Parts: sequence; C-alpha cells; structure tokens
Amino acid sequence: MSKASRQNVLFILVDQWPAWAFGHRGADIATPNMDRLAAQGTVFTNAFTSCPLCSPARGALLTSRRPHQTGMYDNCGVGYSLQEGLSQDEATWIDEAVRLDYHTGYFGKWHLGPDGPILRGAHRHDPKVDPHAKPYDPATNDYSYERCQARYAEQGKTLLLKGRAPFWGQHKYTKEETSPFAIIENGVRFLEEHAAAGTEHPFFLTVSSGPPHFPHYLPQEYADLAESLKADLPESIDDSFEGKPRFHGRPWWPCMDTSMLDRNEWRTVIAYSHAHIMLVDEAIGRILGALDRLGLAESTTVVFTGDHGDMEGAHNRFDKGPYFYDEVWRIPLIVRAPGKEAATQDAFVSILDIGETFFTLIDAEPSADRPRAGRDLLPLVGAADPPADWPQIAFGIYDFYNGMNFALRAIRDDRFKYVWNPQDVDELYDLERDPHELHNLAGAPEVRDSQEALRLRLLDWLVEIGDSLPERVDNLPNAGTITATGRPGP
Repeated sequence: MSKASRQNVLFILVDQWPAWAFGHRGADIATPNMDRLAAQGTVFTNAFTSCPLCSPARGALLTSRRPHQTGMYDNCGVGYSLQEGLSQDEATWIDEAVRLDYHTGYFGKWHLGPDGPILRGAHRHDPKVDPHAKPYDPATNDYSYERCQARYAEQGKTLLLKGRAPFWGQHKYTKEETSPFAIIENGVRFLEEHAAAGTEHPFFLTVSSGPPHFPHYLPQEYADLAESLKADLPESIDDSFEGKPRFHGRPWWPCMDTSMLDRNEWRTVIAYSHAHIMLVDEAIGRILGALDRLGLAESTTVVFTGDHGDMEGAHNRFDKGPYFYDEVWRIPLIVRAPGKEAATQDAFVSILDIGETFFTLIDAEPSADRPRAGRDLLPLVGAADPPADWPQIAFGIYDFYNGMNFALRAIRDDRFKYVWNPQDVDELYDLERDPHELHNLAGAPEVRDSQEALRLRLLDWLVEIGDSLPERVDNLPNAGTITATGRPGP
C-alpha cells in the first residue's frame, strides 16, 4: 500500500466499560456519540478480553501476544504486584507505526510501566506516563489493605462533596478539569496540528480514557444526572456463591468489600456508574466531531473498545476480580472503516484480534521470533455473518490480582462456560438456562459430557499455546497468596 493511500487510525480505548452499556445495545443509558459511531460501523457483539485485569489485557492488546509470551501477568504498580513494565523487546503497534512513518500520538492511561509511549517513539504524548508504576518493594512501598482502605476514606473527606468513597460521589471540579476531557482535548489538538501540517504521512492516534473505571466521582452536572437516574439491580446481586470457588466472595481489595451497601445504595452506585459512562460519551463526541470538522472522517478507521468490563453489582461485586463472569470478560468493540457498510457481527473475537488488526492496518509484517497470536478482524468489518471457518469460542487466562496468586483458565462457547480453577472448585455454567451464572453445574451428571468436551478442548489449547499451568498444578500456592510475602491475602 502506498504511503499516500494508507488510512489514518483513531483508537479510542476506555477502561472498564460494560459491553452492554450503550443506547444502541438497548440500555437505558444515553450514549448518543457511541450510538452514532455504531450506526456507521460494525458492532461486535461477542468480543472478549484475554484477562479481565488492566495490565495483562493491555499487554495483549498492544502486542497481540499472550501473557506467557510477553511476561505481562499482573497489574503494574498496584498493591503487592511484582509486575515489571512491558519489555521494550516486545513490538507494539505504537513503535511499528512510528517505524512505518505514521504520525503517532498516544494520550491517557497506559498501565504497562513508566513512559512506554515515550520510549517507543510516539511523536505526541503526555509529559510523563505512569512514573510511579514500579513493582512492590517493602523498603519503598508500604502498601497494605488497611492503608489502601484508609486512603479511600481520606479521599471521601477531602475530595467529595457528597458520596461514599471509593464507590460514588460528587467532587468540586468541573468536567473540563477532569479526565477524560483533558485526554480527549489533547487528541483533538493532535488532529488539528496534523490537518494544519498538510502532511502526506497518515496518523495513528490513541486516546486512552481511565474513566468510566471507578471511583465514580463526578462533577456537579453529572452527579445531578446520576441522582435522577433509576438504576435496576442485577439479577445476580444476591449470589450466595454456594458451590463456587471460595475466593469469589472475598474482598481482595477494599473496593470489593460491598458489605455496607444496601439495595438503595447499590442503585445509587450503579446510577453514578451510568452517569460516568454518559460523561465519557460526551468527551468522545468531541474527538469524533473533530474528525468530521477537519475533513478526516472519510480517511480514518475508528476503533473503540475497552480493556475489560465491570461487575456493577453483579454477584454483589464492584469493580472486577479473579473470575470470568461475562460482566467483566466481555468487552465492547466498534470498528468504523472507510468504504465499509454498517453491520452487526456476532463472531467470537478477542482483544488479541484487535491488536493484530492494528498491525494489519499499518502493514506491519509478522515477526518470526515473536509470533503474534491474534487474527485480523478487517474481513469481518461490514459483514453480518462470521466466516464459516471462524470458531465461535473464547479463551481466557488469569494468573495474578495485584500481587496475589490466582490460577484460572476459561473457555466459553455459545451455550456453556467452563472455568478450570486448580486452586479450588471448577465452574460450569449453562448460559442458555442460567444467563446470570448463578448455578455452578461443574460435576453434575446431566452436563458431564459438555464439561468434559470443554475441559479437553481447553487443555489441548493450553498445550498448543505453550501455557505451563498444567505442569505447575501440584506446586501452586493457595488462591490469594501474596507472592512477595508468601502470606495469605489481603
């Protein structure tokens, strides 16, 4: 492809946006800007993250490679995590875009170690990126569950005009003073500079919003909006976790302790989460509007996704955790490409595939020594049906949560989900009869054949990709063990 004919790329990445939480997906949440993008693009209804945790998911997205290939197993710079940043030896579509003469910008959340976009040569970026994202070291980092809990309490006293830290509240700042508006405005300036320069070089711009990740602290106009919303409670909010892994119901981080939230306050928390989503939608509208205003929309492929979902009260959980419930495993994905018709695509796709699609868009050649694991999604854009040879299946890998050891491997098809938990009991859910995943059927005679078929397929896949977990099961610590100290978490 000649330099003059290459398409621009705008990537809008958000943190922790539920896959269903859009007006165009039937939710009672006003998302007019995302709905407009969906009406012009391809909505992928079965997109899944590789791991429902920020840094491992982002590592897979940036490299189209799995954790055991990149070493990105855990969150960077959070809690007891020993995770180092993404190695500079790992090629991402950022450094490949720079190498291939794209004018490259990256603004906002990174979460893969200090100064990643800067070190990879991005032409425009934030002044500093995650400067404090260092591995846990007891000599310099006094993290503990109790201190984190106290920090959230202090936030509530010093930052919030009303609310309950770290769940929801109103702060004193205007929306323009808060993320994501500052991130989006940096992106708009990037587009304006690019248009004014009149260069033949295409651009690759990423705007990465931390919101709508909790805490749902909002400026007054959106806090007032939240107070006016009527939020429904999830069907699974009273999950007792009977017959499920014991670690599902434990608070491994202070925000997981929802014991103080009664049903009315849960409604408030969910309403603030939805208002937070509406705030991010407004901000995204500004950069989509800039594409139109600058005459760039017709030459730009726009991709929108999230790194993982959000529990939002499902199973009485807040945020996320070491489990593969659909609320956190599924991710939103919309692709609008020049010359492609609008479509709804039901193929099972992965965040790894999104990464590979970016490499394909910029004509980055495959690497012989560091093979990528994803599939190019461009043939599915504008198409209503999955290709005949496209497997309708999703796989998931989970190893650590903020420094605590959890070994989970998951597989899901149209009907069943199986999660192998070698540190506890396995899980099997019949998603047709039990869409809210309340009843663990693992070991039940009536589903024995389905469970065994998925288990064997999962184990075969682990061998195929070189995952060593099957060889390590006899030496695993108890679920939730803090790797840095050897003590039980939290």
